[in-house]
Amino acid sequence: MEKAMSDTEASQSLATGHPLSADTWSDFVARLRHHCNGQGVKWHHTACALFTVEQKRIDYGFEPDYAEGLVVCLEDRSWLSPDEYWADLDEDEREEINRTIQDRNECDFLELDADDQWEFLAELDDHTVTGWNKRWEIVNSHFTKEAAEAFIRRKQHDYPELRVYVESQYYAWEFEAIKAAILDGTLIYQPKPAADNAEAA
Repeated sequence: MEKAMSDTEASQSLATGHPLSADTWSDFVARLRHHCNGQGVKWHHTACALFTVEQKRIDYGFEPDYAEGLVVCLEDRSWLSPDEYWADLDEDEREEINRTIQDRNECDFLELDADDQWEFLAELDDHTVTGWNKRWEIVNSHFTKEAAEAFIRRKQHDYPELRVYVESQYYAWEFEAIKAAILDGTLIYQPKPAADNAEAA
């Protein structure tokens, strides 16, 4: 992994939810510079990077010729291959299917070609065979790769699959202006005056 990542994991960081302080701000600016002006740009190929966390979604109901693959659906369950479907059957269900296949094709279900397996599943009562396509949906966005990866480590159990994707923010002028101000020192960390802290207490 990149040095910036190991440093983040080893110390307190905004990327992992620690409070804003002089140290966490300094760490954030260093990581931001790494991804906008430093070696990180070689990984994502843009100095105007926004790191989005995306979750994988599978949409059903497509014509097979316009789909990435097929799925068999039964009530609220679905299987992306005949092998997956077969693995979820109990022994009695497998024997019943094999008897039907043997009467028609003189072989077992798993010995059929994939196209014939799909055709058979489509003929079963209450079963639907249709096409599926994958898409990626944005969950949230981050200034740095480390923050996006930290979110995935924390929340991956809540999603079927997550990834970090880099968006170019070249025309997101507010975002780029704020980022530039951070990097050139116009925007700096300024601790609250002691009097304000005392009033808050």
